[in-house]
Amino acid sequence: MAPPIASPPLEPLQDVVSRLERAGLVCALGGSGLLASLGLANSVRDWDLTTDEPLERAIEAIEDLQPGRVGPDGLHADHKLLVRGGEIELIVGFAIGTSEDIVRLPTLVTGRWRGVPLGSPEIWAVAYALMERDEKASALFRLLGRRGADPAAVARLAREPLPAALREKLVSLPRRATSSNT
Repeated sequence: MAPPIASPPLEPLQDVVSRLERAGLVCALGGSGLLASLGLANSVRDWDLTTDEPLERAIEAIEDLQPGRVGPDGLHADHKLLVRGGEIELIVGFAIGTSEDIVRLPTLVTGRWRGVPLGSPEIWAVAYALMERDEKASALFRLLGRRGADPAAVARLAREPLPAALREKLVSLPRRATSSNT
């Protein structure tokens, strides 16, 4: 039996997802929540959701929750809406700046976990590598090396201005025969 996952309450996350989906927005769980759903972590500090929808639509969908807002900084080239004091982060237009350019990290839904849409392990492996969170990036790359990467996710990421070593690591992953849920 897997050890229990230490995390913020799940119900507020499910509520935010429900609000976004009722408004027609696509979102996906990433970060340590994704790692926990894959059995790669047993602790979640906060829930990270991503969406590629326009910022105004995301705000409108959850405005009654009075989200805080954080704009781009030296690393992140996206916007964040913070719910419950940052317990839930909705990352709008997930993107990370490198010394060369901005890498856009799309929201790709790969399945559901506890009623929450799951993000792409490929996307988050690259994101963690760009953020220099090597332990988390390595865990995801090892998982993808064992089970194979989604060819569509790899192709999408390969169009981004990735650092050469990261691009090579990504494109050298074995591929799954077809896309499947996580």
